[in-house]
Amino acid sequence: MPHTTLEYTPTIAEQPDFQAFWEQLHRFLSEDCPFHLKDIKSRAYRCDEFRMAGGARDLAFVHLTILVLEGRDEATLTKVGQGALDLLKAHFARSLETLQADLTVEVRGMRKDCYFKATSVKAP
Repeated sequence: MPHTTLEYTPTIAEQPDFQAFWEQLHRFLSEDCPFHLKDIKSRAYRCDEFRMAGGARDLAFVHLTILVLEGRDEATLTKVGQGALDLLKAHFARSLETLQADLTVEVRGMRKDCYFKATSVKAP
């Protein structure tokens, strides 16, 4: 934990380098926030079917959802959200400059009693 999901429209101006984005995001979450690198998982989905506002095709969005186990204080959640937004702004700067684009981050708590996990044991 956390788990991150990035959703984006095909209309963004960049050819996203997700590995570079996740490297920075994972570093931020594990070094500047109270998360362990080994527990962070990230994925991205391109939203080929989408509609924004009135439907103009020069609109774009990138939305990052970050799920964390419940119990984090407001200051931590705010730090996670703002730091992630700063990374999105850096990685999708061209979309912000050339399109009508929205970059958004949602930090959401997940109930501990509703999260289940099995982890493989590595052989020595």
